[in-house]
Amino acid sequence: MKHLGWVAGAAAMALSALAPPALAAGYKAEIRRTAFGAPHIQARDMAGLAYGAGYASGEDNFCDFAERVMTVDGTRSRFLGPGERDANILSDLYHRRLIATGVTEALLAGDPRSLDTPTAEARAVARGFIAGINRYVRDVGAAALPDARCRGAAWIRPYTEMDYWRATTAGQIPMMLNAVATAAPPGTPDIVAPHAGPEKSPVPEGQGSNAYALGREVTRTGRGVLLGNPHYPWDGINRFTRMHFIIPGKLNFVGAGLMNSPTIGIGHNDRVAWTHTVSTARRFGLFELTLDPADPAAYIFEGRSTPMVRREITLEVKTEDGSLKTLKRTLYESRHGPIVEAPITPWTARTAFALREAPVNLRGLDQYMRMWRARSVRDLAAIMSKHQSAGFNTTAVDAGGEAFFGDIGAIPYVTDAKVEACGVSAAAKLAWREQRMPVLDGSRAACDWDSDPAAATPGIYPPSMLPQLFRTDYASQSNDSHWLTNPNQPLTGYGRIFGDEATARSLRTRLGLKQIEDRVAGRDGFGAAKFDLESVKQVLFANRNLGAEMTRDDLVALCRRAASGPHPELAEACGALAAWDLKVNLDSRGAHIFRLFAEKGGIRFKVAFDPKDPVNTPNTLDVDDPKVLEALVASVKQLKDLGIPMTATLAEVQTEPRGADRIPIHGGPGPEGIFNVITPVDLKPGLGWTKIRHGSSWIMAVEFTPKGPVSHGVLTYSQSANPTSPNAADQTRLYSAKGWDDLRFTPAAVKAGTVSVKVISESASPP
Repeated sequence: MKHLGWVAGAAAMALSALAPPALAAGYKAEIRRTAFGAPHIQARDMAGLAYGAGYASGEDNFCDFAERVMTVDGTRSRFLGPGERDANILSDLYHRRLIATGVTEALLAGDPRSLDTPTAEARAVARGFIAGINRYVRDVGAAALPDARCRGAAWIRPYTEMDYWRATTAGQIPMMLNAVATAAPPGTPDIVAPHAGPEKSPVPEGQGSNAYALGREVTRTGRGVLLGNPHYPWDGINRFTRMHFIIPGKLNFVGAGLMNSPTIGIGHNDRVAWTHTVSTARRFGLFELTLDPADPAAYIFEGRSTPMVRREITLEVKTEDGSLKTLKRTLYESRHGPIVEAPITPWTARTAFALREAPVNLRGLDQYMRMWRARSVRDLAAIMSKHQSAGFNTTAVDAGGEAFFGDIGAIPYVTDAKVEACGVSAAAKLAWREQRMPVLDGSRAACDWDSDPAAATPGIYPPSMLPQLFRTDYASQSNDSHWLTNPNQPLTGYGRIFGDEATARSLRTRLGLKQIEDRVAGRDGFGAAKFDLESVKQVLFANRNLGAEMTRDDLVALCRRAASGPHPELAEACGALAAWDLKVNLDSRGAHIFRLFAEKGGIRFKVAFDPKDPVNTPNTLDVDDPKVLEALVASVKQLKDLGIPMTATLAEVQTEPRGADRIPIHGGPGPEGIFNVITPVDLKPGLGWTKIRHGSSWIMAVEFTPKGPVSHGVLTYSQSANPTSPNAADQTRLYSAKGWDDLRFTPAAVKAGTVSVKVISESASPP
């Protein structure tokens, strides 16, 4: 499909220019909105569902879609200027290099029998989604968009199928973006500012999740119950959006997916429910290149000098006066992948480092379309094993009460033995020891990633060698490795690239397991033993703090001893901590003191980790360690300096802005041992934390009953990122009140809750 070209200005754009992408049959979709703006799409086929999803996504988050396309098209600096610390230039260099490789075009033109090439149905879905986006802009008018963030923006243009696939191959969070964009041979003049790029990693901090798949042994009905609780950023490209797909008699799937996509990544049908959590498995690695002494842009491979591939990238950068200046940069690639440069991987006269990621593919959409139709967790695992396209752990349960965990994705086939033989430099050994990052000798073919014909693509582990677990009691996942998914059957014997085994688990992982134990025994105060829909919701919003449960009493005793001696300024804090309910509820008083105490490294245990008792160790606050008291003293001083009372409620000191409102937010940081993760930032005098960076985002609870699935959910930051939308804050307030929304799985339930209906259609000519 030909690119439709740039539109000089959105206000002057002719709406007729936004012609829909080609598809042999026309599109038709019905979009029903229920409470909180939740869209339920009904159509006759998958392309129609995508068409409706595109239109609904435009209504909710068009500006975010348009900015995402601008990013993957490598034109941020053309329209927005160089950006802070030249961040837009770096982003454009990275994405323009991807475009220059032609990898997306090659995959689309590939053998349709290959798993790396999307099927005709997947391509129809991509075109349908883009058609829906374009239809929305035609209906509203680019100059009259309701979201001022992009209303009339010069970077709004007609969108094509290629835009969708570019976003797919670029990934949601490009690894080592800055390191790729800044890599250059020694002595090359910089074209970006020193230490350019965002101060933080391009990978959003703290992404994680909780997942419970509760099987028939631990549920009240003997059927499956699922809790999905991703902890994703509250702003930016990794926001979720709610969606429900219905093809009468053929498909019914409800849940949420990352916005700007027709994929529902977390949800359920009538037989299977699943969620994802961030995996500890490394999905990329580095190769250490020995350079040709005569040419720092050539490397030695199998004894011969091999020139690097040079990609000449040209950007147009908007200046302060609005004019465009041309910027040129050469980026370099080896047979292993692009050259990267960072403080730990410098490009010197002798060595350089190349990044290799799991092979780029376009099979993800096909995988999810098949997952939506899965009839059991065994069926689900088989589908994922065929495609190996998941970038996350998957935790699932079915109506029959079988639970499943699997990290079934494209994991580099790098064994511990290979790292031992091929990671020989000091830098390679350090990276493997400290970060489990494979850094292999790039001069020898024997050090390449291994392959297996049973894998979906060369260079990755076959499905049979990936961590998987089927149980009838439960699977629990909170971003630690596969090892302790279920303490009754630890997963062992996997290479370090997958994650550590027999090591201490996070406090959040331990709390997740303890909560299951308490619920199954019926000792948590939530009614009869075992799980159902209501009790799994109560467990999440109980807002326990395991770190505090384990240490508070000893901390208070230490505090009082210090307050009666050298630190009388601690007295009020001692009382607040003693009276604290050990929760992170809105009415909890004293939680903020412990928050700072934990941040400053105050949780230090005396009893060491015991692999024979991993749920209960380490434990016991080491009050003899001077750093414990130091952390408490520093925390109290900071709060006093900020003018924040020791007895403040969490509602008073942890909020999320929506317009002029400050919405109180319950939950807290995972490292403290809080299951319902909320990570706040922007600590301000007198106000406390005034913004949520990430944490509980799409929350979903599902129970399979004799009459079918019943599911509730809440999107914590709300459906729309448009600050003027009526659906920009409503679910945030619902979350604040510990409320849930019925996901309305059946068409009858959707109809009963309908707030608005829109039917859209258009014809399309063959491609």
